[in-house]
Amino acid sequence: MKVPAGVAPPCHHGRHRAAGRVTGFRPRCRRIAPRNPWIGRYVKGHEVPSPRGGAGACGRGRSLGEGALHVQRVGAAALQAAASSILAPLTVTASPPGGAPFHADVDAAPMGRLAVARIRGSGHRVARTPRTITSSDPELLKLTLHRSRPALADQGGQQSHARAGDFVAFDMTRPYRLEVMDGCDVLAVGVPRAELGRHADAIGRQTARRLPADTGAQAVLAAFLDGLGRHLHELAGPADAHVGDALVSLLVAAFTEHAPGRMDTATELVDRIRVYALANISDPSLCVASVAAAHGISDRQLHRLFQRSGTPFWAWLRHERLARIHRDLRDPAHDGRTIASVAARWGIHDPRHVGRGLKEQYGLTARDLRLRLRPPD
Repeated sequence: MKVPAGVAPPCHHGRHRAAGRVTGFRPRCRRIAPRNPWIGRYVKGHEVPSPRGGAGACGRGRSLGEGALHVQRVGAAALQAAASSILAPLTVTASPPGGAPFHADVDAAPMGRLAVARIRGSGHRVARTPRTITSSDPELLKLTLHRSRPALADQGGQQSHARAGDFVAFDMTRPYRLEVMDGCDVLAVGVPRAELGRHADAIGRQTARRLPADTGAQAVLAAFLDGLGRHLHELAGPADAHVGDALVSLLVAAFTEHAPGRMDTATELVDRIRVYALANISDPSLCVASVAAAHGISDRQLHRLFQRSGTPFWAWLRHERLARIHRDLRDPAHDGRTIASVAARWGIHDPRHVGRGLKEQYGLTARDLRLRLRPPD
C-alpha cells in the first residue's frame, strides 16, 4: 500500500503510547501530563494528588498548572506511586528500613516529550525489578543528578558510588537499583530513546556509571538542570517544549563528549537523510521515494537503513511533523492562524490526518489543543 507524503499508519511504538492514555484508568488516577505520552501511568493501590490540589494518599499536594505536580511530606508508598506515574513502574523503600519517619517532597513537570522531577527528603532505595517491567512500558533512559548526597547505582552488573554533583544514567527497560543515602536531593529526567536518535545506544552503554559534572558540557548540563529544578512550576505552554529540546541537546553533549565512538557509513547516511528531511519538512511531496532519489539509493535501501533504528522512515517523518504542529498549536503566537495553515506549514495538507495523528500521538485533537489556549469564561 502506498503511503501518502507525511501520512502514515501508526508506528510500532503506538502500543506504548496507548498505555499512557487516560482511557481505561481507574477514577482515582490522575494523569500528571496529558500532553506527554510518557507520563500518566497508574500504580495499583496508590493515588497521586488530584488535579484540584486534593491531598489524596500523598499528603499535601497541589497542581501547578497543566501537567505539573507538587507534593510535600509524602511517605514511601506515595513516593513510589508518584515516581511510577512520572516515569514507569518502580518500587521505593525507605533506607534504612525502620529508621526515622520517612518523608519526601516531589516537584515534577513535562518538558516537551521529556519528564523532569526533583525529589527531596529521606534516604531511600529505588528499584526497577523484572516484575515491574512490562512490554507496554515506554522505552526511556533515566538521568539523575545527585545534588548533595552520595548514592549507590547498580545495573547489569555495573556498580558505582555517585558523589554529590555526579550524573548517573539508567536504562528503564532493564532492572536497576539506586540507593540514595543520608537524605536525598535528586533531579531526575526521563528521556524517550527516540529523542536521542543514534546517541541512545552510546548513552545506554554508560548506565550505572558516575559522570562528574564539574567541567565541560557536564557542568553546563548540571547548571541547566539546577536552574530548571528551581523553576519547574513557572514553565508552561510552548516554553516547556523549547526547554525540552534544549535539554536533549545538552544531555547528548554531556554524555558523548568523551566517548564519541566511530560511526559507520550507514549511520552517517541515516544522519544525512534526517538532516535533509528536516530541512525540507515543509515540502508536502517529501516522501520515501523523493528522499531516496535525492541520496542516490533505492526505496528498499532507505527502508533497510531505518530498520536499524527501529522506526520506519515514514513513521519518523510523520512523528517530526506532528511534533511541530503540536508545538505551534500550543503557542499563543500562532493563535490567529487556522489549524489547516499550521499543518500546511509542516507539509501536511489534509486536516483529517492532523486530527487523527495528534490524537494518537498526544491524546488530544487539534481543536482540543486550541481550546486549552483560551482563557476560561
